[in-house]
Amino acid sequence: MKRSTLLLVCLFSTACSFPKLSRSSLDFFAFLRIFTSTQFTGQTLGGVVSGLIANTSVTLTNGSDTITVSADGNFTFPRRLNTGDGYNVNLTTNGVGLSCTIANAQGIVQNSPITNINVTCGLGVGFYEVGVNVTGITGSIDVQNNGADTINFSANGFQKFSIVQPSGSNYAVTISSQPVGTVCSFDNPSLSVGTIGVANVTVFITCVSGYNVGGNLFSVSSTDIGSSLINQKAYLRTFAGSFPTNNGGLGPAPGVAVTSTTSTLARFNTPSMMAADANYLYVADTANGVIRRIDKVNGNTTILAGGNSGGGTPCPGTLITNCLDGVGPAAQFNGPVGLTTNGNNLFVLESNGNRIRIINLTTTSVSTLAGSGNAGSSDNTSGILASFSNPSWMTLHNGIFYIVDRNNCTIRTLNPTTTAVATIAGGVGLCSFANSPVGTSARFVSPIAIVGIGNYLYVSDVGAGGGYKIRRISLAGTNAVDTIAGDGVQASTDGIGTSAQFNDPHGLTTDGTNLFISEWLGHRIRHLNLTTNRVTTLVGSVPGYADNATGNGLLNFPGYIATDGQTIYIADRGNHSIRYLQPAELLHYTFDGNTNDSVGTNDGNLVGAPNTTRDENGLSNGAFELDGTTQYIESSSIVSQITDNLTISAWIHTSGKITNQFIFYNGLADTDGYGLVIESSGSLRIANGNLFSPASFMQVSPNQWTHVAMRRFAGNWQIYINGKADFIGYATNPLIPTNTFKVGDNGSGFHFRGKISNVQFFNGALDDDAIQKLAIQVPSGLISYYPFNGNGKDYGNYANDLTSFGIVATATDRNGFPSSAYYFNGTSYFEKSNPNGLPIGGSSRSICAWFKSSSTAAQYIISFGTALDSTASGLVLLQPEVGMLGWNDEAKVIQEDFLNQWIHLCGVYDGTTAFVYENGTLRHSEGKSSWSTGVSSTLNIGRLITPTGYFSGDIDDVRIYDRTLSVSEIRAISGYYPTQVTAWNQTIASSSLKFFLLPESASFGAGACNGGANCVYAWNDRSRNNLNLTQATPSSQPIFNANILNGSPGIRFIGTDATYLSTACSASLLSSSNTIFAIYNDTEMSGSDGIFQNGAKLLYLPDGTPTNKLVSLFDLQLGNPPKVITSSPFSSSLGEIILLTLEHNGTTGNIYKFGSSVAVTPSSGTAYNCALGDLSMGRYFWNSGVYPANGDYLNGSIGDFLYFDQVLTQNDRELVECYLSSKYKLKLGHTCP
Repeated sequence: MKRSTLLLVCLFSTACSFPKLSRSSLDFFAFLRIFTSTQFTGQTLGGVVSGLIANTSVTLTNGSDTITVSADGNFTFPRRLNTGDGYNVNLTTNGVGLSCTIANAQGIVQNSPITNINVTCGLGVGFYEVGVNVTGITGSIDVQNNGADTINFSANGFQKFSIVQPSGSNYAVTISSQPVGTVCSFDNPSLSVGTIGVANVTVFITCVSGYNVGGNLFSVSSTDIGSSLINQKAYLRTFAGSFPTNNGGLGPAPGVAVTSTTSTLARFNTPSMMAADANYLYVADTANGVIRRIDKVNGNTTILAGGNSGGGTPCPGTLITNCLDGVGPAAQFNGPVGLTTNGNNLFVLESNGNRIRIINLTTTSVSTLAGSGNAGSSDNTSGILASFSNPSWMTLHNGIFYIVDRNNCTIRTLNPTTTAVATIAGGVGLCSFANSPVGTSARFVSPIAIVGIGNYLYVSDVGAGGGYKIRRISLAGTNAVDTIAGDGVQASTDGIGTSAQFNDPHGLTTDGTNLFISEWLGHRIRHLNLTTNRVTTLVGSVPGYADNATGNGLLNFPGYIATDGQTIYIADRGNHSIRYLQPAELLHYTFDGNTNDSVGTNDGNLVGAPNTTRDENGLSNGAFELDGTTQYIESSSIVSQITDNLTISAWIHTSGKITNQFIFYNGLADTDGYGLVIESSGSLRIANGNLFSPASFMQVSPNQWTHVAMRRFAGNWQIYINGKADFIGYATNPLIPTNTFKVGDNGSGFHFRGKISNVQFFNGALDDDAIQKLAIQVPSGLISYYPFNGNGKDYGNYANDLTSFGIVATATDRNGFPSSAYYFNGTSYFEKSNPNGLPIGGSSRSICAWFKSSSTAAQYIISFGTALDSTASGLVLLQPEVGMLGWNDEAKVIQEDFLNQWIHLCGVYDGTTAFVYENGTLRHSEGKSSWSTGVSSTLNIGRLITPTGYFSGDIDDVRIYDRTLSVSEIRAISGYYPTQVTAWNQTIASSSLKFFLLPESASFGAGACNGGANCVYAWNDRSRNNLNLTQATPSSQPIFNANILNGSPGIRFIGTDATYLSTACSASLLSSSNTIFAIYNDTEMSGSDGIFQNGAKLLYLPDGTPTNKLVSLFDLQLGNPPKVITSSPFSSSLGEIILLTLEHNGTTGNIYKFGSSVAVTPSSGTAYNCALGDLSMGRYFWNSGVYPANGDYLNGSIGDFLYFDQVLTQNDRELVECYLSSKYKLKLGHTCP
């Protein structure tokens, strides 16, 4: 190939030409020899280079020929040498720290290539390598040395940095990046930086999966454990250190630490701080001087380190008493109290030893990181030279240790790499209270615990003179310190921010979202929401030892607390045990269109296909309506076999039955388990198999939403209605349930009839406050809620608990429940100073309350805001008007007389318009864009914000919302009322409701009536038609009785005394079409007793016998036949309380008893007139009206009486019947809308 190339070059080059033939032939042959002889190549010169280090090379020179080699391997000089040529190769190194030698560098070229020049390199004298060994990696991490030299690891292994360093130079290895969800750390942080000595350096890094949150290892970056513990209630259990009998009292005694034992046999002696990783919980067993490790799966407990078993070496520092480094039990700790971890090492804080120690979790090797051992306050760039004084807590946050140096009242930092110790907040020995924008100018009274979230540290501070607070330190700038919760008063009061109170807040931990606080003297675990600063008690109350729920779970000096993002762990120091929290709720059927278990997988199964209906919160399809014969819901598996402490609750809207009904039952009917029964009277009983408790004293009214609960606590069963306890006194031990949980039946055919919603089953006995919170209707957006069940507590979201001024006495509420409302005497009131969360400016709101006033004076139910025009808010009664307060800018409406009647009033404001609802009916709307509520210094119930307008009467169920309620929500709270019918109108001329009497609208007093007391001399019409009745003759006055009709009020008429009430006949009640409702009873069952008469129109009870009493609408001007009369006995028992509905359209009519149609004989007739009588209640008048020939008087009682001048629609008729059914506890034959 070379020959042909040369030929071509010569052929086409001007420098070459073929020889001429005229020349010598020898010349020709000489030219041809160029193409036929062998071309000279020479011999190559080379060899091998080995041992080069990163970023280095060697330059080799042979005469003028040079080559640079930058990687181990063979090399060859570019020039070839002739045989016989000599060579002499010289070496030059390039780069730091490289030293090389050369062999076979000189020689004579022979007939073969030279390949044996051998260059051997290595570190130069005094130069060394820094390497890194990584284990546990699941992704990719970058490691740097001195901020420049970088190694990337994508797998476990060993790598060296490219730059070698001379002896005496510094190295600083850092982890510059790591995968999200991985925590990589140095096995020995202090060895990641240093000075090169006379050997290579290897730094070890271990990676674990997870996130470092609050000094513990989480599986996720943050959680919100608190929300589930608040919403599902918290249950306190024992994790290790013996298990209680749940009867309270003392816990296990302290004990020595053994090498390995089970959770029940383990004993601790004043356990302190804890730390958690993926598999274990670590505990500083302070008095035993060891670090314990608890398996989180089974609770098995071992000693990880400590005990001074022998072989340890004295700790570094100036005071080495009681301090030994070593492996596992060979080490010795001096008062270990604090723990934190990065998943690789466990860091131990010694309160007595004033040191920070390290335990490698793989090798259990213990070493000392910082602290000289002397008590002091010295900062130092070398941790071993720094000093502490009784440090109480430590945490790891963003790679830095933060330490509470308690005796010095300072917050210290420790860099785990450099071991430098510094002070960021507080002043040494200046133990007092002061917030400051500069951390070192702030003061702490007696700081105890610390934890970090985001850009802040949180510190618990105790002691008189400014303690009992949660402080906050900014990690930015000058480390400003402020206070986020606690007012400095030593108490355990839930609240918002600085309105909350703590009783010695000791421990702190975080789930990455909020804080958890252990109260040393309060014996409680508290939760602090860092968004709202709301403080909520999770468990605990009085000191003791009991595994139970909410306030009935007892602790004894719970000093320390920790979490792994899934569970809250508590070192219950006084009980020498480790406790933990879990959600108490085992099952929750919201019934929001389905039977799913919202807290688990035990979904319910529908039996008999019940329909969905509106629930207690006004939500359509939020409940199930059961028919009382075949329908119920059954869990898919057994819920729980607990027979000790438990709570089960539900919202019910019973339609009533003549037989017992089971609301819910857990177990096998009549054999085992337990459940709740409602009787025909509305009383509740607890069922244990075939045994029943005594009946509750309070009775559930039909056809209104009621919250019911049963609880077993320390062997005693209790019943709660609307959050109020009914102490039935029942103690029995149920048999373990062997069957499923049923809603609406017990499995033996005692089916519930009515609506049911929001069924909840809890492990443990919830405390009274927790049950009261379950009994909140329409909870969404609730700022403050006062059920007034014997206290002024706020069960809403802002803890605006009230203080009473004057005599505020408990009263019976609208349901007849004792001590379930408050009576205000015209000078007394409730107040909350500096309330939280109230609406301001033009923000939306709803303010609702039940009231029963006994005064016609101007008075205020609730008020807040400021005393300037348009800047107040609340509910006001300015007779004859009611409405929303605005301060000289009210939104109000004229209302019929409401004295002595329970009224539900609700004011709604959407930022532009105010709406006034009375008993669930919109009565008024008015533009109020002028309203701008001021910031309140007080919230008042029972008076105006200024000392005037005091309320006289009863108030109950006060609510303040931060939003506008819908009509369905308002009616869910208010229940049914006649003005909710579509035929009602605000204007009496346009309204079908023409006559409305309630027993509460009667005026009465002492007199000459039978018995001489409660003599009714007037009965006022509350339809606004002003058909008010009177009785001027004292002996003919009927009697007011507050509970004669199933515990509800009625007017008692006595036939032999000819009692009645009357006024002039009204043309408005002579309509040919009408619907009449009456609650009454007949205690005589003889004679034609009159109930209502207006002129010729008569509603009466025709002559009968004690077993045969009819009812009839009669036109006196026509005589027989009646307009409508029952075809068979309407009342068959003496004194039966009856809900009567009669409708007639002028031609035909119907009569209903308890909402069910009865057989009637109707007829038509002419229009009524007033010629034949007046308007009377309790008698009928004919001719002379003399009893008994020309008239007859009722011997019985009348409750509500309503007259509509048209035939109502079925829905409207049934709505009124539902109202009457609920008020008088009467069962209906139909369901309610």
